[in-house]
Amino acid sequence: MDKALRAILSIMVVFAGLLLLFITISIGYTIFARFLGFSGPVWVVQFTEYSLLWMTLLGAAWVLERNKHVSVDLLTSRLTSQNNNYLRLAHSVMGITVCGVLCWYGAKVTWGQYLRGVTDIQVVDMPKYLILMIIPLGFLILTLQFLRNFFTNLNKVRTLRDSSPAGDVTSGHGEP
Repeated sequence: MDKALRAILSIMVVFAGLLLLFITISIGYTIFARFLGFSGPVWVVQFTEYSLLWMTLLGAAWVLERNKHVSVDLLTSRLTSQNNNYLRLAHSVMGITVCGVLCWYGAKVTWGQYLRGVTDIQVVDMPKYLILMIIPLGFLILTLQFLRNFFTNLNKVRTLRDSSPAGDVTSGHGEP
């Protein structure tokens, strides 16, 4: 599962990068066209909005895997390695829970949009489920990545606990 998830994350981040390239080129082209006195393509804003949603959810799990998300380490920098691992376990459990719920709810909404045939009426009419289907997919992959992080951190907790002398799990400050 580990190799498959890494492959999926790699594919997703490539698509996120391509969407960023698309946004950059299309907005650049629109600006250039207006500078020359032409009207730019009318669909640029609409598809940029869609791309921002897709890009975020395609890249989120990849960022989480590499631990490159924004975090404040005011508390964690003062904790021992063992306590940091416990905090990471709690973080993973919360991530699994929140992303799992958002995946389920996103799937429910997306499926409802599909069944009702809802269309996003803008410059280009788009079936709404095509726009929203990235939400359950992205949160499913995020849930799997949080699950992977949970087991990684659980192994670290066990390793640190087992490697401490005579089962001593002190905080490193002389306190039990």
